[in-house]
Amino acid sequence: MGRRRLYHTTEEARLAANAKSRKSYHKNKSTIRMRRQEDYQSRKEERLSQMRPRPQFGPKPPAATATQSDVTDTGLLAERDNPDHVWYWTRRIEKVNKRFIQQVAPSPLAFVEKLYLDYLASGDNEPILAATISNEKLQKGLAACMHKVLQLAGCSDEYHRGQEVSNKITAMGRALEDLGLHTTFSKEEGMPDFKTLHDRKEFLFQTLLTS
Repeated sequence: MGRRRLYHTTEEARLAANAKSRKSYHKNKSTIRMRRQEDYQSRKEERLSQMRPRPQFGPKPPAATATQSDVTDTGLLAERDNPDHVWYWTRRIEKVNKRFIQQVAPSPLAFVEKLYLDYLASGDNEPILAATISNEKLQKGLAACMHKVLQLAGCSDEYHRGQEVSNKITAMGRALEDLGLHTTFSKEEGMPDFKTLHDRKEFLFQTLLTS
């Protein structure tokens, strides 16, 4: 006697296969998510390494010497051009802030909202990944400046100004990371689609960023 037939139609077989996949996914969900998150981070690191300038080989250019216009009456470099003075680093902090404002124009919220809409239309998360990398580069540059300010002036007004800029850039980084990770999980079985998450205001950028 032959084996009893389990499914009489292709639709029954498809539904049974889907149920089996869902059961397997929920059993191993944490492992699957961790692997996808690691894949996303790996892609981000790969993109970041491609953006780093390659080292230039050959003779080093001669060191720049201070001209008369760079030197004050006391023989010291002007404070604004002297890396041993706190003003040098506060100017660099303001430059980072200016770059951040230009990068997320017209506003942080509108910038990430556009990334969300573009992903919804194309299914391509590369622009989100690129924005995350650019934001991380600003964070690293700002952290170096703030470290110098802390060494030279302690927890001064200049340092607190750097902290204000840091808070904005950090919030953007968290929002971009959250959106990017959602793109890796959005097609999982049983996960709400992107539009549903947006309608529920479950994306971090919808509550964390300002317009």
